Amino acid sequence: MKRKRKDRKARVQTEGSWSAGNGESSWLPGWAPYVVFGLLTIYVFREFIISKDMLFGTDVAALGYYARHWYAEMVRGAHTFPLWNPYIFGGLPFVDAMHGDIFYPTTVLKFMMPVHRAMGWKIVLHVFLAGVFTYHWLRHLKVSRPIATFGGVAYMLAPVLVSLVYPGHDGKLFVTALTPLALWVTDWAITRGGAWRFATLAAVVALLILTAHMQLAYFVTWAIVVLAVFRLVQAHRSGEPKATVLGRFGALALAGIVGAVAIGAVQIWTPLRYLTKYSQRVEKTTDAEEERGYAYSTSWSLHPEEAFSLVVPEFVGANIQTREGTVNTYWGRNAFKLNLEYAGFIPLLLLPLAFLSRRRRGEAWLFAGMAGVSLIYALGATTPLFWLFYLLVPGVKLFRAPSSIMFIFAIAVITAAALGLESLREREEGEDWADTSRVVSRYLWSAFGVLLVLALLGWAGAFTEIWTSTIYRGIEAAKAAALQSNLANIQRGLWLSTLFAGALATVWQLRIRGSVPQAAWLGLIIILGIVDPLRATGQFVQVLNPSLIYPRDDTTEYLLRQQSRRAEPFRVFLLGSARYGTNHFAFFGLEQLTGHHGNEMGRYQDLVSPERIGAPGLRVLRLLNVRYLVSGAQLQTPALREAYRGRQSIVYEFEESYPRAFLVSHLDIVTDSEALLRLMDLGYDTGRRAFEDYDPARHSGPGSMPPPELTSSPSGRVTWVERGINRYTLEVEASEPAVLVVSENFYPAWRATIDSMPATVVRADYTLRALEVPAGTHTVRFEYRSSMFRAAVWTSLLSTLLVASLIAVSLFKRRREGVVEQVESGAE
Repeated sequence: MKRKRKDRKARVQTEGSWSAGNGESSWLPGWAPYVVFGLLTIYVFREFIISKDMLFGTDVAALGYYARHWYAEMVRGAHTFPLWNPYIFGGLPFVDAMHGDIFYPTTVLKFMMPVHRAMGWKIVLHVFLAGVFTYHWLRHLKVSRPIATFGGVAYMLAPVLVSLVYPGHDGKLFVTALTPLALWVTDWAITRGGAWRFATLAAVVALLILTAHMQLAYFVTWAIVVLAVFRLVQAHRSGEPKATVLGRFGALALAGIVGAVAIGAVQIWTPLRYLTKYSQRVEKTTDAEEERGYAYSTSWSLHPEEAFSLVVPEFVGANIQTREGTVNTYWGRNAFKLNLEYAGFIPLLLLPLAFLSRRRRGEAWLFAGMAGVSLIYALGATTPLFWLFYLLVPGVKLFRAPSSIMFIFAIAVITAAALGLESLREREEGEDWADTSRVVSRYLWSAFGVLLVLALLGWAGAFTEIWTSTIYRGIEAAKAAALQSNLANIQRGLWLSTLFAGALATVWQLRIRGSVPQAAWLGLIIILGIVDPLRATGQFVQVLNPSLIYPRDDTTEYLLRQQSRRAEPFRVFLLGSARYGTNHFAFFGLEQLTGHHGNEMGRYQDLVSPERIGAPGLRVLRLLNVRYLVSGAQLQTPALREAYRGRQSIVYEFEESYPRAFLVSHLDIVTDSEALLRLMDLGYDTGRRAFEDYDPARHSGPGSMPPPELTSSPSGRVTWVERGINRYTLEVEASEPAVLVVSENFYPAWRATIDSMPATVVRADYTLRALEVPAGTHTVRFEYRSSMFRAAVWTSLLSTLLVASLIAVSLFKRRREGVVEQVESGAE
């Protein structure tokens, strides 16, 4: 028994040294890296921290601020968890259509402080954590403290992470920050085993899922699997029993797939069904022809200009709105550019050093290969190799923007660079130090020479001329003008990269001569790891007063007064000429015909999309309960009456609009191909007839029921008794059997009862809800009830409890064993 305890003690000590790094004495105190990460975070976000404003992001202004503000208002004000958002695009499921990080842990901040501040503090926290996680990931790989600190600052400040602030891609930023943590925990679990370590891995992967950015979370799982397979192959070659290797791979699959999906069920189950069946993305992905689907999946790829910007971040330019004015210097081949994929010039320059150590050669190939494959994927249609991913890798067809994988490139490059520096540090006392130092010296001076030539060509204006005449032939006039606007930035960027390479080469030369101590050499690398990314991040971190996004003007006040005076809901149609944010009126609780989301229902988008049927005509507006149109210009339409003239817009009332809920006499059965044509047919009376989608299960075969023959127009009324987010109640009085049509999107989670008896809700008029009601006066109640969502909630809760209990019990046992061993050691 005593021997077992001693063996356990030795094992615990070994694991502790692995987790902490290589245990070297260092001139850098243990607390210093965290102070460095904290001070750098404060510096980058200093303007936000000392203000009361918000971090600006284009998607934050378009959707993020509205969605999170509404979520907080529902929970804090209405004391209800929203399942349905009725305010944009005819209604959307709140969870299924994905309104951001609904269940991610830091979302609680929006319930504790103003939403615009909470959104910014979440970003600040994650940038800091990106540095901490990278530091511990590298320490886990037995990298010394100063070099791990370099890796931490390089990753946390990398524009591929920080520049995501400007486009408002906070979900991407969260996943990017969590990636080194995921790699760290994966390697820890695979190399050490233990159910509780794999349970921790399941929790971390679940966190990635809960960020709600499924594409980037999926990319991280690729990196996790590659790392795990590499470690398992290493274990097998080192003599580990085959059963142990296979057992750990099985545990990885169980934790990373079953466990993580179980914990994250609430965020993944129903959204996956919605995105593959109801979202407007369906016709661009799963239902698209191969050529169109491939074009969608490769949109927002990297091109040669972006690829060279991995060395000189200023090269490709950007489209940024600053306080000083508009910056339109992006001359690449995408439509516009709001962020950078730059991972840092210093880590990229140092990456080849990873191959110096024979002991770490496998890891060098692993992370260099991971970076290379990520870059190939990011290039998308720029190379034909993307077809391999598109045809062979599940899920790729559902995504676009291959360039978003570049955060994997960044962590792989930085990890390889750190391993290279560590190998260099370890070899200083070796017999082959002289040869190694000469090789490194030649490499650094060669890199400096190449960059110097490019800088001189750029200074003379020849570099961009060569580029546009060979690589970017046929550049458009607008892009050529943007290139000219960016020319000074390109020249400055080339000189900066040259300067950094020269500084590294010079200090290295002094180092091998003994003129510079190791601490100074590593200190310079840390400083360059800070200065290098800061050259490109500043323009992407901007603050804004949130009231400027959704200003409450006189037009908004007028519409709010009309809403308070009406018992029935109505919609507002915001014409393109009006100068408002896309979700402006929804922000103030007014339901809009359209808005901005990205995952709106495909059928509704078909109905109101100018691309499909021209500008939504009065016929569609009438059916969709549009009562008011807001325009920035005068309209001359007989059906519209000017109701209010504000300081920047005119409000027109559409008096022929249908109510939100109304009765019709006929329920026709039509196929999808007929549906839109029927609605556009001026001879089809939508006030007397509705049509239901043809469903073979309901409308053909044994036991099917033919639609009722309703020949007269029913007289009656529909009164709103109660209206909430997740449920509402109507009182319906009909002179004879009729069909009740509700001008809100059909979704199978909506259930109905008539006088407390279940009723069948069908999709009518292509995208709306309808049900048959008998003659007389009845209470009709609609309620959002999703059995799949309830099952997902319970699965997430129980799985989280199980994983937390497993981790807690294991830690308690380990702590208890440690106490017992200390007591026994003292007794001896």
